[in-house]
Order: sequence, then structure tokens, then C-alpha cells
Amino acid sequence: MPQSEHDRRIDYIEFPAADLEQIKAFYTNLFNWKFTDYGPTYTAFEDGRLNGGFTTAAQMGVGGT
Repeated sequence: MPQSEHDRRIDYIEFPAADLEQIKAFYTNLFNWKFTDYGPTYTAFEDGRLNGGFTTAAQMGVGGT
């Protein structure tokens, strides 16, 4: 049984972020992503194909990775 293209897609992905307002401005201007804030430390995005979020609550390593 072959897998559909939807079986191999990323459904939701999260990234650490230092400044949510900068992140939202950057990705809105670049990709026209739409954001929904869920409190002061998390914002979710959607573009019609990919969904995900950015959080300031995650521990970031050296260099932001």
C-alpha cells in the first residue's frame, strides 16, 4: 500500500525564540504567516500548509540552537 503525500508532511513544528515580536514581524513580512498568541511566551503560526509555534520558554543553547 503506497503512502500518500500527506503521510510524510510535517504537521506541527516548534522553535525556540528570543523575541516573539521580532519573529512575528519577520515571518509575516517574508511568508505572510498568520500568528495567534497564546500568552506572553508562545505564538502559533499557520500558512495554509504548515502549522507551528515559537516559544520563549524553551532553553536555547549557545548560538540559539
